[in-house]
Amino acid sequence: MALRQRRKRGARDAEGAKAAILASAVREFTDKGLAGARMDVIARGAGVAKGLVFHHFGSKDGLWIAALEHVYALLRAGQDEVALDALGPVEGMRRLAHDTFRLFRAHPEIVALMNEENLHRARHLRAAGNVPRLYNPLFATIGRLLAEGRAQGLFREDVDVTALYVAMSGLGYFHCANRWTLSAAFAGDLFQPQRIATYEEMLGEMVVAYLRHTPRLA
Repeated sequence: MALRQRRKRGARDAEGAKAAILASAVREFTDKGLAGARMDVIARGAGVAKGLVFHHFGSKDGLWIAALEHVYALLRAGQDEVALDALGPVEGMRRLAHDTFRLFRAHPEIVALMNEENLHRARHLRAAGNVPRLYNPLFATIGRLLAEGRAQGLFREDVDVTALYVAMSGLGYFHCANRWTLSAAFAGDLFQPQRIATYEEMLGEMVVAYLRHTPRLA
């Protein structure tokens, strides 16, 4: 019994250490990118020995891949398929657009790591086998909402699920990734709460407007 308890405690300790390392890594990668991040800083931030970081994640690239998987899972965790289904086609699609934008705003680490990985042309992300599977439930839900909207005569017929999500995600991502440069160049202060709320509403309306079925005039 005592041996079993020690094993369970050891497993919990290992999982706790991995979680602390991953949280520290996300902070360091967000601040300094992949090249600038230092493993000793990550270890110190997690309160563990540097060797333990390598023990759990193998290498800096291995830790970066784990951090990517973490931020994508964080994004997906905020997109509630059950709630979207319950809202129906129009409100469900509007809610998805709003939620995705809010998640990018609430978690700048998602945007930072995505920006960095694009510089590497998704070389590491292609090795993160868990990420594509994260989207299967969401795309299935979008497909159901589109089918329901078409059945009710609300939505157009020619909507590609993946392209729709890319466009919807891009509307939120671009605003969050570029709000400093946009604000400085021509848009003014995009950090104002009222301007953020206005953009969020516009984003949802743009998505719904695209989806709506418009009967052709004779």
